[in-house]
Amino acid sequence: GSPPRPAWCCKIVVQAEMLHPDFPIVSKILGDSNANIEHLRSQHACQVALRGRGSGQQEADGQELQEPMFLWIASDNVQNGKAALEMSQDLLGSVYEEHQAWCTQHGLPNQMKSGPLVVE
Repeated sequence: GSPPRPAWCCKIVVQAEMLHPDFPIVSKILGDSNANIEHLRSQHACQVALRGRGSGQQEADGQELQEPMFLWIASDNVQNGKAALEMSQDLLGSVYEEHQAWCTQHGLPNQMKSGPLVVE
């Protein structure tokens, strides 16, 4: 049998394809030694994982999930999940700002036109 579905879960599509390939998006989202993800987990008692292409996260078959990189959040408590979602959007917002500054600093065009995409 498959694991029971959590009461609430969502995907936040990172739009990594729009970021410059040299920008260290994964380490920026995860934080030093996964600090950002651990913070989300402990603050909101939820499951958080960066998954999809380029995430470095292997699924059960030993492969990355072949879909655009996303942050996956699951919680048994809807309010906790929503709070974690809000915090994750703030996190991605600051990562995008960092990317913008990084592009400017390196004299590169910034293709990022929109924010993260939330799929509940």
